[in-house]
Amino acid sequence: MITTEPPIIKQAEALVREHYGRKSPLTLTVGILEHGNQYCWGYGQPQGFDYASAIYEGASITKVFTNTLLTLLEQQGKLKRTDPISRYIPECSSNHQVSAITLEQLGSHTSGLPRLPASLRSVVTNKLNPYEHYSEEYLLKDLLQCRPEAPGRFAYSNFGGGLLGYILTRCTGRSLEELVRDEICRPLFMEDTAFELNPDQQQRFLPVYTANGKEVPHWDLGILAGAGGLRTTARDLLQFAKANVGLGAAAVTAAMKETQQPNCRIRRNEEVGLGWIIRTGVYHDKIHWHNGGTFGSNSFIGFHREKNMAVVVLANNSDFALKLFSRLRPQKNHVDEIGFELLRALTKTID
Repeated sequence: MITTEPPIIKQAEALVREHYGRKSPLTLTVGILEHGNQYCWGYGQPQGFDYASAIYEGASITKVFTNTLLTLLEQQGKLKRTDPISRYIPECSSNHQVSAITLEQLGSHTSGLPRLPASLRSVVTNKLNPYEHYSEEYLLKDLLQCRPEAPGRFAYSNFGGGLLGYILTRCTGRSLEELVRDEICRPLFMEDTAFELNPDQQQRFLPVYTANGKEVPHWDLGILAGAGGLRTTARDLLQFAKANVGLGAAAVTAAMKETQQPNCRIRRNEEVGLGWIIRTGVYHDKIHWHNGGTFGSNSFIGFHREKNMAVVVLANNSDFALKLFSRLRPQKNHVDEIGFELLRALTKTID
């Protein structure tokens, strides 16, 4: 990790101060990949704090890891992305609409499954940690009763993302923890990306806060961990981004390239791959990106493959609305804005 600050870091500092001012409590880390070099800069902690190894909630950035596992396991002959979910969850076979959904549809948010599983509302005991008690029993029940809407069209689904992770564990007999560690993290030398943290990592796991500074619990996604359960660092996400632009272990980078292929159009100049959202700029350059949010954190990762550029932004202070079951969304997500502005500065391509 290079510590000498390039000009882009000065721009990151200005953007953070513009969006957050002296907001407290807030810890934020910006990671930059520029022509193969990696840089980190942070905000909110005393001088000498190691921002690169501070651990944050990865939230929905987890989905691109889950989809990378999907393509890795396909390369290994363990499954096919065109397999129907009934092959791995025969308990749902009687619901023909659900059983015909493919793994690829789960990964690309084209399954027609709702954003959240139907039973989630009934099992919430702590509104600030809503997935905590959602179990396999409820998952299977929801699959039997669900009626997908408009399969083949893009509709973002945490239910589908979590279900994909669950299926990968059924297919392999290995936990998501083992799969991410063995298939992605070890080959890419990522030491601090995990669903469950060891005691040393717990010491570096930042507390999380709402936009108005209220401390809230970290989320426990349980059976739906594949949708958003990873904890990670800017250093590790830069390694992940570096592999996504083609610089890493060959098997992993080949699988990552598969996740980057457009699968479905979302709107003008925006498509979805397997996990990644793909934005096409004014010069037809493509930015692959994903974000994440819990009630106490925000995350962003984006990269330009051809130009070998990437940006990571992690914050332990959230813009995410405290209304999980509402259609409301934050008017703007500062972490996303910072991420895209820095990508514009690096690549000089996206509008």
